[in-house]
Amino acid sequence: MWHIRYPLADGAKTADGKDYLVVATTRPETLLGDTGVAVNPEDPRYKDLIGKFVVLPLVNRRIPIVGDEHADMGKRHRLREDHPGARL
Repeated sequence: MWHIRYPLADGAKTADGKDYLVVATTRPETLLGDTGVAVNPEDPRYKDLIGKFVVLPLVNRRIPIVGDEHADMGKRHRLREDHPGARL
């Protein structure tokens, strides 16, 4: 499992004051194709970030943070990357 740090854009912060999100993936080679990061809209740590942006590492491109109830709050890794072919 790879853990990738995505910086939050425009000075945004998480509920606990971090300026980044950590996304876990088993497919780091798909990172360059990411089109968004999904958070569960019921998760109090991330729900206020929906509609904001992160900066995609390596290519310095802004991608949106979207709400998705399939981002499982019961798992250790609650954030999901979104890219063409992803199984969200």
